[in-house]
Amino acid sequence: MENDKLLDVKNDYLFKRIFGEDEEIFIDFANSILNYPDERKIISVTFLNNEVNKDSEFDKESRFDVIAQLNDGSFVNLEMQMRNTGEYEKRCLYYWAKLYEKQLIQGKTYKYLAPSICIHVLNFNFFKEKEEFITNVRLLDAKTHKVFSKDLEFVFLEVPKVPKTYYNNLEKWMVFLKGTSKKEVMKMDNSAINKAQETLEYLSQDPVARAKYEARQKYILDYNTSMYTERQEGINEGMEKGREAAKIQVAKKMRELGASLEFVMQATGLTAEELEKL
Repeated sequence: MENDKLLDVKNDYLFKRIFGEDEEIFIDFANSILNYPDERKIISVTFLNNEVNKDSEFDKESRFDVIAQLNDGSFVNLEMQMRNTGEYEKRCLYYWAKLYEKQLIQGKTYKYLAPSICIHVLNFNFFKEKEEFITNVRLLDAKTHKVFSKDLEFVFLEVPKVPKTYYNNLEKWMVFLKGTSKKEVMKMDNSAINKAQETLEYLSQDPVARAKYEARQKYILDYNTSMYTERQEGINEGMEKGREAAKIQVAKKMRELGASLEFVMQATGLTAEELEKL
């Protein structure tokens, strides 16, 4: 299938269909990210939210992340984020807290809480001060850098920073996510990436999947446009209030220096009524 006819794997609906339904794909991708020693490599996974609701592509509250429990009991939240909508740090912490908190069912003690790992694949540059595409965040002692708890871990993967060449398995996956040809995927010699490519091709040809993909793309575009418009209106309103406040300050100063009411009105554009209230 021609590459220009393929859907964008970074669409969160499509991302979940590929990485949240096939164990081999998820395990290979997660192992390449977490880079655990051999004795801790992921060997099995249970998906906890692989369903996609019928109308979820139109719902801003819908979650297109992949939540899974690993064979060692750890929980992983894998998600694709196309744009930085602001306050992303707080959003990440909130999602981690929910993943951690929901483990503690009634009657259980804190010792049953398992490590919770949030993996964020970002289609934007988040850590602008560094060139590496992967960032690992943990809970450390500020002075000794000793790990306080292994239960909290964030991994951020910034797609725009991915180089065209690859030397390890994670780089292969990132090149796939950034978008590459089927010929290049075949050269990677990775069965899980091959399967992901086949799934992408299948979904790209499936009319139902394509319709959901396009509906999700349209919703995200409309939502982001609305947010941008509201933000600009807020900025403009703030600037207008700032200009009015500046006029008032200037008027006060001029009056203190003995300028006549008429002169101040002419200089600032304020009315006599507005100046009387100063």
